[in-house]
Amino acid sequence: MLFKIESTLSDKKSTKFEVQEIDRPTIEYTDTSKRFYEASRDFSKQYAHIYSARLNTFRNILQPVINKRWGSKYKILKLCDLRDKGTTCVIIGTLFKLQELKPSILKELSDQLEIIPQPARKHFVHETDSLVLEDELQRVKLSGDCIHVNEVVTGVVAALLGSEDDNGMFTIKDVCWAGCNLQKPLPVLNNDRYIVLMSGLNLASKSGDHLFPLSLFMEWLSGFCGTSEYQEEVSKIVRVIIAGGIYANQSNENTLNEADVIAASEVVDSFSAAVSAVTPLDLMPGCKDPASIMLPQKPFHYCLFPKATHYKSFNRVSNPYECDIGGFVCLGTSGEPIKDITRYSEIDSNLTAMKKTLQWRHLAPTCPDTVPSTPCLDTDPFTIYNCPAIYYSGNCNEFATDVHKGDEGQTTRIVCIPDFCSSKTVALVNLSNLECYSMKFA
Repeated sequence: MLFKIESTLSDKKSTKFEVQEIDRPTIEYTDTSKRFYEASRDFSKQYAHIYSARLNTFRNILQPVINKRWGSKYKILKLCDLRDKGTTCVIIGTLFKLQELKPSILKELSDQLEIIPQPARKHFVHETDSLVLEDELQRVKLSGDCIHVNEVVTGVVAALLGSEDDNGMFTIKDVCWAGCNLQKPLPVLNNDRYIVLMSGLNLASKSGDHLFPLSLFMEWLSGFCGTSEYQEEVSKIVRVIIAGGIYANQSNENTLNEADVIAASEVVDSFSAAVSAVTPLDLMPGCKDPASIMLPQKPFHYCLFPKATHYKSFNRVSNPYECDIGGFVCLGTSGEPIKDITRYSEIDSNLTAMKKTLQWRHLAPTCPDTVPSTPCLDTDPFTIYNCPAIYYSGNCNEFATDVHKGDEGQTTRIVCIPDFCSSKTVALVNLSNLECYSMKFA
């Protein structure tokens, strides 16, 4: 096992240094991000369409979940059909949080309104926040202890069991989330196969503090470090995924200008080519990289990578990104949706937020409300259709990992990928047993 090789004085094999040829194994790979590549970019349309598409999709998803949880003794009603006060029923809709501290363009026009500007906030939770449920036609206020207002965010679709009182308030007795979809059986591998996950390289930074750890990473990945046995273990790395931030990480408050991109492009291209020369590389854009800021982000333009594009192992991919590696579905983002959930709720852990998105079966519920996204028409591309075996989020403050178990026995390895520029750390996932490790280069 990588990182678990015990070395003793009597173990001559593990301390043996010699030149040997080691072939890096290959594994079947399919890019399954078609829905992100083909997302509509018709900006003449309204954003209401994506909420309508999301609600229609989740109505079909929640129907069998409702039948399994509550049976068929309760009617499923639309909000416009809530006429019998006090009658217990089921309603399906999109949660919307009424938040006093939520940024508003009207509040930003403080100079014109002759109001003293308020300090910039990074957290928008207030004790007066409340929840409503809405569908295509109307909304209803919610009450009850089944849903804590600050443990959910705007955009989540849910089924609620309860009744409407005389004041038009819907009292919740129970709640039903979509949960994880059924997961196809995970393959059984006889040998270890590793995926490296990294993010936040920040190669456009004026500081070079992280360049030496990055060189160490390249030497390690290329097999120039360690004993012969250790090199053989490193050769079992079958793919590297960079989850955004190769130009600039999310902690960088300055936006890249054209000169910064041009100056850093040669370094970014050389690094991408060096990685692609030794193992397949999937490169995702992030919110501070030279790509459209709206999710789903399209791949980097190929002109930025004149060297790396010569390698068939180099893949410019979308954000979010989904792929199938040897039968294991890998899904993730560069971190924007998860960070946004922590801003607008009391969920203070990226790991907890990722578990919530699996429970809600949605990658980015706050799109397009507080995370920029394209006005999709017929479908919501952020719905999680396939339960992933590996689910990651990039540009996190620290490395964290856990295994999420679904109600039907689904197993998902959740990985918070740390910002490499500040942590000098990457994450590795072993496909043979879904174990996850961190590796620090300092």
